Order: sequence, then structure tokens, then C-alpha cells
Amino acid sequence: MVFELRIMLDRLFEEVVVDFLEQAGSMGVSMDVGGERGTVTGFFAEDVDQRGLEIRLRLALAEVGTPLDSWNLTWTLLPDCDWAEAWKAFYHPLPIGQKLLILPSWYEIPPDNQRMVIRMDPEMAFGSGTHATTRGCLELLEESAQARPLGRVLDMGTGSGILAIWAALLGAGQVIATDMDPVAVETATRNCHQNGIVVGVEMMHTQEVPSGPFQTIVANILASVLIGVASRLVAVLAPGGRLILSGILQEQALDVQRAFEAQGVAVLHMRLFDEWAVLVME
Repeated sequence: MVFELRIMLDRLFEEVVVDFLEQAGSMGVSMDVGGERGTVTGFFAEDVDQRGLEIRLRLALAEVGTPLDSWNLTWTLLPDCDWAEAWKAFYHPLPIGQKLLILPSWYEIPPDNQRMVIRMDPEMAFGSGTHATTRGCLELLEESAQARPLGRVLDMGTGSGILAIWAALLGAGQVIATDMDPVAVETATRNCHQNGIVVGVEMMHTQEVPSGPFQTIVANILASVLIGVASRLVAVLAPGGRLILSGILQEQALDVQRAFEAQGVAVLHMRLFDEWAVLVME
């Protein structure tokens, strides 16, 4: 038997909860799409210490300033299905942009499909394509590849590896994908192999910025982290290189933009996906 944990809260704090649940041992984490408030869902074994987990979550949310009355959680026992079967209610074929189809492993490729396919299942790593921040990066990577070659790509905070895989499929010369979470690196490596990407993508377990130069950098992480690494990211960006920055709420976009402009890059455009902003800078 498995417990499903659902947490409803303001979208500003969604990714904090995702990180927490991953560290707490959730067998997978999903976020819904759209709406003013978000729902984060995780699955835990039946022997989970519910009270202890709730206390740790309350502390984690308090650290980032989440009002106590702005979120709530519910536990539901799922006695008749395992967690993998429960996940199937959340994941369906997802077309993105003009060329990509994200397909869970339990779906057959549609016979009339004309898109490139990435197989992606829910696991203990962020980034299955359903969240607006990931969708935005995928779309803008595709647009960048249409405008000019991606060259050498850095995917910082790779999570599931979906952006690294997509960059490789779009013709990147080399992809360096980093994450500070060893589970994410393991998951991303497995997802690369599942999608036939066995060369051209290097996974690194690190929170440091690798040596450049990179012609394309994509970073789908928290706005505060982006601001903190702005100088290091720009330092490894090749002349004329392009940054795709996500994980940014619309009201945070100007702060992120200013931090990067101070390092000598300029905004090409900003695109909104739900209430999330994706900045493309050069």
C-alpha cells in the first residue's frame, strides 16, 4: 500500500515543496498545470512517518516565508494500486512546440506521429515537461535551434535530464548537464539511455558551474539561485552565446534580468507560460 500526499499552496513555493519531497524519499513528485494555486503530489510507503514529515515540511516552508494559512496537505491511502499505476492518472502524451512529443513509457507511439519523441516517466527528479517552467525551456530551446546551431550546451540543474536530451536531439554539439542531487544525475543518465542518447551528453554531480565556453546555457532553477550564479554563468557564455533562464515567477523576472544585465548580457525577449517567465538573453 502507498500513501498519496497532496499539498496545495501558492505557486511561488511549489518548487520548494518539490525539493523537500524528493529529499524526504517520495517515490515521485508531480505538479499540476495552470491555476492560481498549485498542487504538488508525492507518494510514500505505508510506513512513512507522516507527523515527522509534516513538521519538517512546515519548517522548510517557514524558512522561505510561506504564510501558515496559505497551504494545506492531505494524505490518502491507496490500497489497491501501486504508486506507478497511480502516476498514470497524471501523465499523458504531451506535444510541446512544433517538434516534440513527450511520451510516458506505457504509451505506444501514435501511428501518425510526425514529432520527435522523448520517453519520460515520473521519477524522483524534477522535470517531466508538464510544468510551465520546463515547457517554456523546451519550446525556447527549439526556437533557438531553429535560429542557429545550439553548439556546446550547459544544462544547469538538469533534474530528469529532459532539457539535455532535447538539446542533443536538436543537434547540440555537446551537452554538459549538472545537478547537485545525485538521484537526479542517476535518473537523468538513465533517461538519456532510454532515449538512445549514449554519447554527446555528460552528466555531472556538482553545484559548481563547469568550464566554458558554452554557446547555449539553459537553467531552469529558482530565481534566487539564478541571481546568485549570474556572474559565473555569464563568465562561461561564449561571445554571442544565448541564455535561457526559467524557474522565474513573472514578478521576479525584472530582478533576474537586472542581475544578468549587470554582467553584460541583454534580453532578447521574455515569454510567459502561465504565471512563469522564461528569459532569453544574449
